Amino acid sequence: MNLINLKVNPSFYLPIHLILISITLCFILTTSCSEKETVGFQFCDNFNDSLDCTEPKTENDLVVLDKSKFKKENPSYEDFGNFLYFTARETPGFRLVLSKPWNGENAVNFRSGYKAYLLYGSAKERMEGNLFQPNTIVSFHYLGALLKEEFRHLGIAEKPFQLESLGTITLTYLVEVPGFPPITKQRSIQLLWK
Repeated sequence: MNLINLKVNPSFYLPIHLILISITLCFILTTSCSEKETVGFQFCDNFNDSLDCTEPKTENDLVVLDKSKFKKENPSYEDFGNFLYFTARETPGFRLVLSKPWNGENAVNFRSGYKAYLLYGSAKERMEGNLFQPNTIVSFHYLGALLKEEFRHLGIAEKPFQLESLGTITLTYLVEVPGFPPITKQRSIQLLWK
């Protein structure tokens, strides 16, 4: 049989072309989606001016508080929340590194669509501190403000405070970054006196 003179029906090539086009499109879409969804998340409670993390944290941390600075006599839970806010200045936060600046959007749209929340028990508060650079975002919130809100909800804000009664504090971070799927992370904190 002579292959050179073999006649092939032109409709034979159509399915091959469709398969090649489909494979190419899948590759392009997969590559662009995976780049778009790349985001680095790091628990961090303090940052420098360049938004580098200066106080990295983990999913489970011990936070040691200086009891000598908690000078309130017969303190309530509300007093302890104020101590965390004004004196200890505990600020749970995180740092995000994006795969591309502003995730391809303009800075104004990106910032207006960005939201970060911190949850504890039934208290949910929008993070107070948000700092932006084209590829990096840091957010933080005052632990004292969040705990005070939960103490009020539980009806214990004015009751005598005992650190041991808090146990492990489980925080949930909810983050909405334009162009990315929502981020949900949990972190546990144990507060101790020194």
